Amino acid sequence: MTPVELILSFAFPALLILGVPIYVSLGLVGFACAFVLGTPVEVAAQSILNGLDKFPLLAIPAFIFAGNLMEQGGITQQIVRIFRQMIGHVAGSLGIVTIFSCMFFAAISGSGPGATAAIGAILIPAMIRDRYPPSYAAATAATGGTLGVLIPPSNPLILYGIIANTSIRDLFIAGVIPGILVGIVLAGIAYGVARYHGIKPVIQSEEEKQSIWKTLWEGKAALAMPFIILGGIYTGIFTPVEASVVAVVYALFVGGVIYRTLTLRKLKEAFERTHVISGALMIVVASSTLFARVITLERIPQTLVEIFSQATENPLIILLMINILLLVIGCFMETLSAIIILGPVLVPLILSFGIDPVHFGIILILNIEIAFLTPPLGVNLFVASQIANIKIEKMIVAVLPFIVGLLAMLVVITLLPQISLWLPNLLR
Repeated sequence: MTPVELILSFAFPALLILGVPIYVSLGLVGFACAFVLGTPVEVAAQSILNGLDKFPLLAIPAFIFAGNLMEQGGITQQIVRIFRQMIGHVAGSLGIVTIFSCMFFAAISGSGPGATAAIGAILIPAMIRDRYPPSYAAATAATGGTLGVLIPPSNPLILYGIIANTSIRDLFIAGVIPGILVGIVLAGIAYGVARYHGIKPVIQSEEEKQSIWKTLWEGKAALAMPFIILGGIYTGIFTPVEASVVAVVYALFVGGVIYRTLTLRKLKEAFERTHVISGALMIVVASSTLFARVITLERIPQTLVEIFSQATENPLIILLMINILLLVIGCFMETLSAIIILGPVLVPLILSFGIDPVHFGIILILNIEIAFLTPPLGVNLFVASQIANIKIEKMIVAVLPFIVGLLAMLVVITLLPQISLWLPNLLR
């Protein structure tokens, strides 16, 4: 093995095992490899700066800000209220409301843990008050939050699009049908588990039944938000980056002018949360660029292609092997870091086997959804357990049916690429 291969094979995993922050690990390994390769420090530093000099990256902090504005401006509460009013008479309705509310919130925020925190903060206490098992309440919110990375606009999809040099618009369009199908499957599981626990439907009064249309009318501004943003992207009126700015302006207008709940204090809170999340993400993106450059110079993707080619020439078997790899890595590696580290390696591999990068992007994101729910690093589990005030160990059994559902959808979407590709091909 070359010195660079030794550093990549042993030093990098060791740093991660020791708990060194991912951006520090990436930077240290990148500079060490650059030093071994004789690359001047100035060139290595410039590679890091170039990692952030990408126009599509501007969409990520803007979408995060829009999601925080939705939460602070009362738009999230309106969405929850609408779904609760529409399906409150169904057994286990709050679980279904949680899934569908997360789907709607995901259509702006693009964040898995963000959707879990925003929707879970409202619905987990409501479920516990209505005598739902706390483990079920937390597991449903954690699972619903995973839709934040599949339903467009999605921050991981933006990042993958940059790494794979693939149209972000096509990736967004490709995520619509899989996202809806996964949401329906998860809602069905929430309903089935609620029936198993013997949770009774909420009895609605005649006044509540008659007020559904009134609730829809009052929440029309919140309901229109995803259609304006996504409709503008799909019809080509504006780019994903421009759409992120439109999302911010619309959220400011709805929260500040229509609902009049977005105070200066809440606006400050939205800014602070956005700075923290965006800063943590961008420093990882920056430090990963040098790491990816080293991987490319060492021809690791080409070596991987040769190894896989010797094993099989069947693209489906390749995807199966990659899925298994991603499911294992997802248990131990933070989501966006996995995309940043594995993207430069896997994209050349799938392209060499004739696999559509848009289809693979959806497969990758679905693996990430599952990673949000698998210990020891299931981020959504930690968020939901904090809100429900229960131990993660109690959530593991409750979340298993949802993981099985997500695995089943992963198999279906892997085997049937047209689920992902039909809509992008239609709108091209």
